[in-house]
Amino acid sequence: MREPGGTRRAPRAPVNDVQPQETGPISDRRRGGHDSSSRRAALARLEVLVVDDDPDSRELVALAVRSHGHRCRVAGDGTEALKLLAERPADLVISDWAMPEMSGAELCRRVRDGGDDVPYTYFIIMTAFDDREHLLAGMAAGADDYQRKPVRPDELEGRLISAQRVVEHHRRLEARTANLLDDSTRHYEASRTDALTGVANRMRLDEEIATLLSRARRYGHTCSLAICDVDHFKAYNDRFGHVAGDDALRSIADGMRLNLRSADALFRYGGEEFVVLLIEQSLAEAERAMERMRVQIERLGIPSARGGPLTVSVGVAELDPASDRSGEDWIARADAALYEAKARGRNRVVSTPPPGM
Repeated sequence: MREPGGTRRAPRAPVNDVQPQETGPISDRRRGGHDSSSRRAALARLEVLVVDDDPDSRELVALAVRSHGHRCRVAGDGTEALKLLAERPADLVISDWAMPEMSGAELCRRVRDGGDDVPYTYFIIMTAFDDREHLLAGMAAGADDYQRKPVRPDELEGRLISAQRVVEHHRRLEARTANLLDDSTRHYEASRTDALTGVANRMRLDEEIATLLSRARRYGHTCSLAICDVDHFKAYNDRFGHVAGDDALRSIADGMRLNLRSADALFRYGGEEFVVLLIEQSLAEAERAMERMRVQIERLGIPSARGGPLTVSVGVAELDPASDRSGEDWIARADAALYEAKARGRNRVVSTPPPGM
């Protein structure tokens, strides 16, 4: 018997559930000599798991899958299949329907129950049943396709190509979603970061203060807030220019950041003012920490417009959940301490006790 290409085909007897296959995937002779490898090469290789309790059928299907260039693992039942999938997800599962303890339909349901956080797994159920009820039951369990036994290699290749297309579509969607999430995260961070100094901005400060107020009221946590103002900064800008002023603010912000604990947070409040949140620090502890910071800023040695280095004045207030009804109340008390520091001659730290003390 000759095929359309004029080449004689030698028939082979069926072995178990896989019918005879010509040499190579879907014979070129069936397409009048056209080679399908270029079309397959455009699709990504799949990670395939073949599940069948019959060893011969399982290995023959796996051999057919590998012959089309895909990676393939095998499992003898649903329990083993779930274990292998937990170790490494598969793009495609080809599972027999009738297996002991767990049917292919039940395996499919469990794979689908994995949730949206795992990559999509294309699922093909193999079965010798050809009735409509089994077909619908398999699809209802979440199967994407239905392969009747005995398996014809050309039909299997067609289903593999279909699986590749669907899997690649899901991959593109997942990549697009990941990119959108990454973009959203970057935009979120950018909207809460001061463009000049790279520290957090006023929006992030408002969010953090709201969180700290809630925790303090619920759990009694201690926290202090400090407002730092660069002394005579307008005069600095007037003498050296705003470009030099920007450089000075960046240097001061870096100096502050390097002298904070990892648990504390630095924010640019506006202009030449910065706010520091000193987490789990009492008023006395916060005052000592800010004094160390004040000294370090002075040691930067940035020339001021009035001679000597640029310095900062600092006002510190400990959170008092009873009197600080809002973040504005807390900031206002620290701001009052800052004004007192300015009035005392600048380049100093002044703290204010909670009301009633």
